[in-house]
Amino acid sequence: MSVSLRSEVCGKAHAGVSLKHPQIMNPEDLSPESLELPPCPPPGGGCHRWMYRPIHLFVRAGLEDSFIDEWVSYWLSRAPQPREIENTIRTVRLEVDGLMFQRQSFNRNMPHDEAHITYYTRNGPTQLEDFISRSPINPSGVSPGTALRALFQQNERTVIFTQEKSQGQLVWSHSTPDEKLDSIVRTNTGGAWFLLNPVSGEMLWVDRLQKRTRRSEENTTSFRHILIESDSMEIGLWLTILKQLPLPIVSVTLSGNKSAHAIIRLEATSMDQWFTEARAVAEMVIPLGACPGALTAVRLTRLPGVIRRDNGNKQRLIWLNPHPTPTSIAQFPKKR
Repeated sequence: MSVSLRSEVCGKAHAGVSLKHPQIMNPEDLSPESLELPPCPPPGGGCHRWMYRPIHLFVRAGLEDSFIDEWVSYWLSRAPQPREIENTIRTVRLEVDGLMFQRQSFNRNMPHDEAHITYYTRNGPTQLEDFISRSPINPSGVSPGTALRALFQQNERTVIFTQEKSQGQLVWSHSTPDEKLDSIVRTNTGGAWFLLNPVSGEMLWVDRLQKRTRRSEENTTSFRHILIESDSMEIGLWLTILKQLPLPIVSVTLSGNKSAHAIIRLEATSMDQWFTEARAVAEMVIPLGACPGALTAVRLTRLPGVIRRDNGNKQRLIWLNPHPTPTSIAQFPKKR
């Protein structure tokens, strides 16, 4: 059978890409661009999510797992995690066969809008004190536990991390003593994080990932927040942009390095609704310099009030508003 990839998948011809003998096709001869797909983003920019589109194309075109694995490995911009590609192929096959609900996504490859960035930052960088002075709750001296209680409801849990790639060092809830939380985060080597959205805190077997985990969509109990940050822009300029966005910003925390993490309240009641609302946020902030890779429902974000042991810097809270509305920070009067 001689058929183009796009013909097989989308029902339309795509000149120059034939799958007559896919077993002898070399991955380097079949670039993402030739399939009308974006190239893989740089490491940390959403490589795992990028896999889904080409794998869907290949699965629907009837290609074997061995070729798909080889192709993705070749065009991935980083080394794959153990069984990462294998598990993703398995998930996509279940979706294509109708045995698993297909995951939603949205475009994370929007280019920066330099004209709008220039306009938003025309008055130069914003000082940290400008955020602190406008914050509804004075962020100075807010402890890690106090910050978490402002972000999560009474019956909710999150997971605390001092090792970013682990399953977490503490399942936190409102009943967790501050002393216990503080003793754990003090042992950090590069800072401390928490899961952005509430989770069950239990280790679950997630078939989609083929592993037990505390940090997945399946563990998430409420899809209420999204994180926006920028590693590509000087902090003062990023704060200038953040200050003008009409978004319900709950908190802004300095990473202790070169970025500021802003948590946006979405109050989605389901993953589907989260994607709908997250898509609107993404369309606003990615062109302004936000990191596309941060826009996921399962995301670690910096825990306020922690001193990083790698550089001695504080993960400093500069804005806290537990009941935000879609009002720009610039419209809040200075209180202090």
